[in-house]
Amino acid sequence: MLTIQDAFLMGIKTLKILDIQNHQLDAKILLKYLLNLDNETFELKKNDEISKINLDAYLVLINRRSKDEPIAHIVKKKSFWNDDFKVSKDTLIPRPETELIIESVIKYFPNKDSNLKIADLGTGSGCIIISLLQEYINAYGVGIDISKPAIDVANINKRLLKNPVRLDFVKGDFDNFNLNGFDIIVSNPPYISKTDQNLQKNVHDYEPHLALFSENNGMIFYEKILKNISSTIKNKFYLFLEIGKGQEKDVLNLLKKNNFTLISIENDLAEIPRCIVAKKS
Repeated sequence: MLTIQDAFLMGIKTLKILDIQNHQLDAKILLKYLLNLDNETFELKKNDEISKINLDAYLVLINRRSKDEPIAHIVKKKSFWNDDFKVSKDTLIPRPETELIIESVIKYFPNKDSNLKIADLGTGSGCIIISLLQEYINAYGVGIDISKPAIDVANINKRLLKNPVRLDFVKGDFDNFNLNGFDIIVSNPPYISKTDQNLQKNVHDYEPHLALFSENNGMIFYEKILKNISSTIKNKFYLFLEIGKGQEKDVLNLLKKNNFTLISIENDLAEIPRCIVAKKS
């Protein structure tokens, strides 16, 4: 008789041999996902027998992970801020460093009862705008993305909101959308240069290139965003941009060119400049 614990140890051994990072955690996540168990129930049931059907299914998941397929794609979700978001091959997997956008908005807009209008450019799974609307209970938001499949995923995640009518997702490009009247613009646009040789293989192989790569050394979408919002928004507003490592100088030059006032550059946990906060009066 093979137990759940036996299967777990098999998964750990397989992933460890193949040098998969976080092999023990990943093996547990996959087994809990397959058997629909939380941490507490997993511990209570770990000496129970596992059926051959479930064991075979588990080994299929382990095999997928052994090929470096992201764990979020296998379990079809990723935790971000205070929620679990559905993800797919058409959406960028939410990263912990992107939570800095949420933290920065809260820092500069501490009144969470404000009737804000927030736009998220390149919304992907919708994790940024949904997390912000979870914090600002009276705010209205719109998420814009060029990818229809990404918008479909975002609309599923929209159900996380108690009042989903406060949020609209729209298919569109950065440079042809009028955001006049919005108070806050947030964006984690594609910013990896197409010539970047340092991108992790699992990111390159499994995540959507539409959400990763940008022309002009990673600057083209920043150029589009700043040009559009500078010409269409007539009111005072704040801008929160995620940037890649080493891009702060080029983005600051674009902000200056488009007459933005720099408020701050926020560093992530690795002390890398990650979020630029600016305003337009």
